[in-house]
Amino acid sequence: MNRLSVIIPVFNGEKYLEKTLESMVTQTVENFEVIIIDDGSDDSTPEIAKKYCDEYNDFFYIRQEHSGVYSARNTGIEKAKCEYLLFLDCGDVLTDGSVEAVFKCSDEYDADIITGRCWKNGDIEYEYEKSLDILATQPEVKMLESSLLQNGIIGAKAFRKKIFDLYNLRFLDLTAHCELLIIMRAVYKGVKISGCPEFILEKTVKPIEDGFSRFEMPTKENLESASYVISEIFDMGRDIIRRETGSCDGDEAYCQEIVYMAYKFYIDNFYRRYWYMDGETISLMKEEFEKYAKFVRPERFRKLQENNADMRLPYIYTDKKEAADEPEFTLLFDLNNENEYRPFLRSLYAQTYPFFELIISDRRFSSPAFPDEFRKMENIRVLPDKNFHTQARRIAKSKNCIEIRNGKPLDIRTLRETVLSKAPSFLIQYVFSQKRQALGAKKTLKDKGLNF
Repeated sequence: MNRLSVIIPVFNGEKYLEKTLESMVTQTVENFEVIIIDDGSDDSTPEIAKKYCDEYNDFFYIRQEHSGVYSARNTGIEKAKCEYLLFLDCGDVLTDGSVEAVFKCSDEYDADIITGRCWKNGDIEYEYEKSLDILATQPEVKMLESSLLQNGIIGAKAFRKKIFDLYNLRFLDLTAHCELLIIMRAVYKGVKISGCPEFILEKTVKPIEDGFSRFEMPTKENLESASYVISEIFDMGRDIIRRETGSCDGDEAYCQEIVYMAYKFYIDNFYRRYWYMDGETISLMKEEFEKYAKFVRPERFRKLQENNADMRLPYIYTDKKEAADEPEFTLLFDLNNENEYRPFLRSLYAQTYPFFELIISDRRFSSPAFPDEFRKMENIRVLPDKNFHTQARRIAKSKNCIEIRNGKPLDIRTLRETVLSKAPSFLIQYVFSQKRQALGAKKTLKDKGLNF
């Protein structure tokens, strides 16, 4: 009898779906089912899915009108017949022994949630998720373990289906970030949680030049979803503290962990993507910072500042003109190969350090190869072609000028590591080049099989 239902929602996933399904075929046990929820794809996704369903009896294909990943997962929950549920995204891969490891962990610990490890596999992310590693080594994870708050990677967790049925847990109609809420709603029911280090999810991180997905974009809608999720977790956490201790004034260590998580979430997912936000979204983000400021203790906020030493906290830029007028770096865009424009610019605006300005010549900015998505960025300035470099350095708002002649996409950590180096201005070009080269070398070695 099958013990696990693997639910895979997919929309136009022809590029990645086969890799995910093939990892199901190569598992070391067979007593599980795979439910593919096609969310209205109009590419070759149906053909790929049906090929596997025709070949394997426990693979099932369901098609629905396009209504989003969360709706597709809910459809999978309704159709699932097994003891455990596991949610994969298109492109996710389970290492060969992962399903068997889940079953062994269930047999040994009778866990309601089994949490494994996650290997992030992409251009600039190629490492194990540290918070999941902490959980995976614990035979019994406590409900108030702070590492549970630090990621919403749902594919590295197997859930007993009865949790979803008993408590009517379903994914909400949000634009993003619902995974963390589902995880924490299940956790706060007081269920038994066990780690399983042999259960490994390989998470495909799409190339930088593909840009942010709609779930990753720092839009107003995604910010509102994040606000709802974090507020719910904060309220549930406080209720747990009250239930356990009889009071809650915001000073408890666990509440501080939630507040810290909220700040870090907004910084990493929104503030570091500053130039993609509009003014209304920036204002809403600042309101979220202020909302949790009344709860955070000074020593915890100092820790946040230390871990984000590049971001000029506690000051928050709400005026894009002000941010554009106070860059840490001035980048002089001097690429000749027009095919390099888009991938390089996408890697530049994906940097985890946003306070830079870009100066470009009129000829390059006017070129059809210059992507429209960047033409309205407030931190770009255009100069005449004549004496471009001389004029650019003269009007630069930063003392740290960097010439960009190599169009290879940047590792997204390049600018952040450069600013954290605190190098003097006369060495900035050299330090930037060294950081860029070192991070690129790590990726090259990783591609050749050497992991870090």
